[in-house]
Amino acid sequence: MQQVADHFGLDAAQAFRFGFPLFEDLRLYTGYRYERVEIKDIIPTATGLILSQQGISTTSSVNLGLRRDTKNHWFDPTAGSDIGIFLDYAGGPLGGDNYFTRYGASAKVFYTPVWELTFMGHGRIGYIQGNQGREVPLQERYRLGGIYSVRGFEAFSIGPRAPTGEVIGGTRELLFNFEMLFPIVREVKLKGVIFFDMGNAWNNEYDLGDMRKTTGAGIRWYSPVGPLRLEIGWKLDREPGEPAYVWFFSIGNPF
Repeated sequence: MQQVADHFGLDAAQAFRFGFPLFEDLRLYTGYRYERVEIKDIIPTATGLILSQQGISTTSSVNLGLRRDTKNHWFDPTAGSDIGIFLDYAGGPLGGDNYFTRYGASAKVFYTPVWELTFMGHGRIGYIQGNQGREVPLQERYRLGGIYSVRGFEAFSIGPRAPTGEVIGGTRELLFNFEMLFPIVREVKLKGVIFFDMGNAWNNEYDLGDMRKTTGAGIRWYSPVGPLRLEIGWKLDREPGEPAYVWFFSIGNPF
């Protein structure tokens, strides 16, 4: 299966989003997304779910979200919170081939009790269901792993698997990240981070006893072009055949 964009071949995409202030720190967001995805070059032994979605499909969706952001800094917050809920609806009167509804919520909290030691807690939950008897598209299913979810796992490597081994993703996700940040060189805004992540994706129900767990450390430089991140994550519940650790590098905000 050719992988372009997030998970699959992305032929065309258009999206726009608007935000409207409701009260201080509280905004309402709405937007529209059109996407054309091609799934191809599938190996003959792939599971039936993947084979059934081979070809080109289109997604036409609208989204609605509510967000309250009280962080004291956009890139390097030390206090405040960022809490949001959202809804995506695709198909039906909007057209397209994919029909689904997605619900989600996330929260981040920052706290600096002593010195310049900042603690961050982040949680995210999601659920997606197919509408009018349609399957949830492969590219919309939840897969965790990578620098923006469970560090210590390769991107999109956590989630339900087909009998043939492919990660096909789930219809539910749950993710938690905890960090402790501290200054290394204040003059250049270089910080260290120690973290603990846990999360998974499922098809039937959320299972707190089935969360993959990692821990790790890294450095962050809040440069003029944005935060630069170099981090390493170790698996705490490593399974046979899995690498013990994974390195990550990125430019941009975490989570």
